[in-house]
Amino acid sequence: MKTIKHSYKILPLIILALSFGSCKKSFLEIDPAQQTSVDMVVIDLPSTKAAVMGTYGLLQSAAYYGRSLVVLPDLMADNMYISRRNSNRYTSYDQYITTVNDGTASGSWNIMYRTIVNANIIISKGEKLSLPESETGELKHLIGEAYTLRALAHFDLLRLYAAPYNASAGAGHIGVPVVIKSGTSKEDVISPGRNTVKEGYAQIVTDLQKAVTLLPAAAPIGFSASNRGHITHYAAKALLSRVYLYMGDWANAEAMATEVISSNKYTLLTNANYAAGSANFRTQNNAEGIFEVQFTPTDNLAQDALCSFLLQGASYGDGLATDDLYNLYKNTDVRRNFMAKSKRSGSGGEDPAFVITKYNNIATYEEGVKVIRLSEVYLIRAEARAKQGKDALAAADLDVVAKRADTAKPTTTETGTALQNLILVENRKEFAFEGHRLFDLTRHKQGFTKYRTGGILIPIENTSLKTILPIPLAEMNSNPNMVQNAGYN
Repeated sequence: MKTIKHSYKILPLIILALSFGSCKKSFLEIDPAQQTSVDMVVIDLPSTKAAVMGTYGLLQSAAYYGRSLVVLPDLMADNMYISRRNSNRYTSYDQYITTVNDGTASGSWNIMYRTIVNANIIISKGEKLSLPESETGELKHLIGEAYTLRALAHFDLLRLYAAPYNASAGAGHIGVPVVIKSGTSKEDVISPGRNTVKEGYAQIVTDLQKAVTLLPAAAPIGFSASNRGHITHYAAKALLSRVYLYMGDWANAEAMATEVISSNKYTLLTNANYAAGSANFRTQNNAEGIFEVQFTPTDNLAQDALCSFLLQGASYGDGLATDDLYNLYKNTDVRRNFMAKSKRSGSGGEDPAFVITKYNNIATYEEGVKVIRLSEVYLIRAEARAKQGKDALAAADLDVVAKRADTAKPTTTETGTALQNLILVENRKEFAFEGHRLFDLTRHKQGFTKYRTGGILIPIENTSLKTILPIPLAEMNSNPNMVQNAGYN
C-alpha cells in the first residue's frame, strides 16, 4: 500500500486558534476572542481538507497515538516495565505512584480535547458550507472523518480517565465531559462537568453511525483508494464494532465486525510476512491495516517516537517486555520475533532482558501506529460470539488469528468460559505493545500482577483506582464543575 504523502501538520492556524491561553485556564474554557480566527479556518473545500489533515496531525502527538496511548496500557498492565536505566519517562506509571501533577496525564487530556474541538469546528462549519455539486461528495467525506475523529477522541478519553462501561449497572458512573459544540463562542463550552460513561458512549455511537452514513463504502472521495491514512467507511465500522464490544453489546459488535470482514477490503498478512519480509507488520498501510496514524521521513516524532522509546541501541530503549509475556508464545509463534532475549543497551541495564523489536524504524520513522487492524476485528467477533454462546463460530474466528501466527497451533476445541479466556489471551499475544492490554483486563474485571525491574511485583486488584488516570491539576483548579477521579483527591 502506498504511504500517505500529505503532511498532517499543514494547518498551524487551526492549532493556533485552539490554543486556549495559559495553563492557568481550563483547557475546556473557550475564549470568544478567537471567534474571528476560527471562522476563517473552514471556508471552502481546500480549507476543510486542510483542517481535517491538521486534526489527524494531533493524533501523531507523543501524548496521543504517537507514544503514550500505545505505551501506557501495556506498561500499566503485565506486558511491559521500565528499565532501571531510563530517561525518566512514564516511571510513575511503572510504579503506580502517579499524581495529579503528572505531565503525561495532562498532555493526553489536552491533545484529545484539542482533537475534539478541531473536529467540532470542521463539523459545525463544514455542514454550513454551500459548495458546487461537484464538491459536495468530498465535503461529506471530510465531515464523516471529523465525526469519526471526535468519536475516537471521546472513546480514548473514557478509556484513560474513567472506569469501564460495565463498572456500574447501566454505566451511570462518572465519565468525561462530552464536548460536541463547535467551541467558537463562549456559549458553546464554559467549564463543562463530567458526563456519565453511558452518555459518553451514546455520543460515540451516534457519531460513528453518522460517519458511516457520510463515508461511502466505495473508494474515499477525493483520495486514493489505496491510501489508508484517511478514515474510511469500514474504518468507522471497525471502530464502532470495538465500541460495541466495550459496551457489552455483543450482537451489534458481531454484526459490525462481520460487515468489515465480509467487505473483503482487508486481508491478514501471511505467517511468513507477519514479522518478517518486505511487507510485514511494521510496514505502514499493510494489507490488514484498517486505520493507522501516519508518519513520513519529514513528518515524525524522531527521538520522541514510539520506536525510540522501545528500541535498543541508538534510542532510549526504556520499555522492556516482561518474562510473563514472552513465555506465553510457543517457539513456533512468529510473534515471538517482536521481542528478543538480549540485554538492555548501555551500562547498568538489565542483563538478560527481553527487548522489544516490534517497532524498529529509527532511520526514517516511517512506521504507522495501528489504531485498528483486521486481526482485531476477527477477535472482536470471536469475543462477541463467545459471549452469545456461539462457541463454534467464536473458535473459528480465534483460530484465524492464532493459526496465522502459529501454524502448529491445534484447532481450538474449548467452549464457554475456557474459550472466552483463550480469546483474552490471544488478544494479549496479538496486540502486545499496541495499547490494548490494560483496557482488556479492566473491562473483563480481572486483576493482574504488575511487573517491575528486579523482580518487584505489584498486585493490582480489579477494583484498583489507579488504573484510571487523574484529571489534570490545571483542569481541576480552573474548572469549578470538574470532579477528580477517586484515589487522586
